[in-house]
Amino acid sequence: MYLVNLSQDQSSHNTYISNTLLKEIEVTLKENKKVILYLNRRWEFSSLICQSCQYLYKCVHCDVSLNVHRYPAKLLCHICSFEKNIPMKCEKCGQKNIKNVWIWTQQIEAFFHWYLPKTVRIFRFDTDVVKNKTEKKQALEKLQNADIIIGTKMITTWFNFKNIWLIWTILLEQELQIPAYNTKEKVYSNIKQLIGRWSRNGEKTKIIIQTFIPKNEIITSIVDDNYKDFFKQSLAERKLFNYPPFTEMLTLEYRHTNKDKAQAFMKQLNNKLSLENTSWNITIQEVPNYHKRYNQYYYKIIIKWTELRAFLGCIKYEIMRNKNLSVIFDW
Repeated sequence: MYLVNLSQDQSSHNTYISNTLLKEIEVTLKENKKVILYLNRRWEFSSLICQSCQYLYKCVHCDVSLNVHRYPAKLLCHICSFEKNIPMKCEKCGQKNIKNVWIWTQQIEAFFHWYLPKTVRIFRFDTDVVKNKTEKKQALEKLQNADIIIGTKMITTWFNFKNIWLIWTILLEQELQIPAYNTKEKVYSNIKQLIGRWSRNGEKTKIIIQTFIPKNEIITSIVDDNYKDFFKQSLAERKLFNYPPFTEMLTLEYRHTNKDKAQAFMKQLNNKLSLENTSWNITIQEVPNYHKRYNQYYYKIIIKWTELRAFLGCIKYEIMRNKNLSVIFDW
């Protein structure tokens, strides 16, 4: 497995595509072999990185990366809603070499359709193209015939390909923006699953990770296959921020097409939980900022304690009767 530092190796055509990648693709296609370009996320999150010292901006409360919001311009944590202004220079090294990192599968597909000859068969494999099992089966023929496959995590499940010569992870740090306490574990697992799928086929496949932060601890753990240190560090962070397995945790998520109704329901639910909590001393955290998907507004409350099932009895009516309220447990 190899690392490519994007801060030092950017093509003149696209800042997220290295010269090394373009050369490797050219060689692979001449050998009539297949290329997989793996992007951890379809499009959702952007992050802020210092290209001089590789500092990645994180939330001070949750140990997850902050996301860049343009309007209004700020850095925001999607778990606890902590926010700060977007800095003009790096708070760690003082340099002004800060980059907003954001790339998606459609952008990669469009670039290679433009850059490569029309005879090269390119297929994008994500939830925009393949939405259900029927479409997955229909995609099999296209995947088998493609020269270049651009895919997300879906590419690691269901299908076994032959003749894979090059697997290239475009931007590993983009998945680190997912607002969840176990994001690092999922990143590690996804990459290992990606590698393992073709290792099991017995094919000699070149695997390369392209990143702006090659010295990041999780990236070095993956490259060095050092799960022991990764596990110890992850466990220490979970204990520090009181995450499972050191506590029980659940998310109450409510969705509604009317923003005001969604907000009012969650405010009422939070008040009821807080009133009940006077004798329990449970950590209850309302996330005031909503996110919108498919014309529905989502609000959530995060709760941490040691015996949450007993505590949830105080809102069992809301849980049982309201189909728009989801309870997501995480032990």
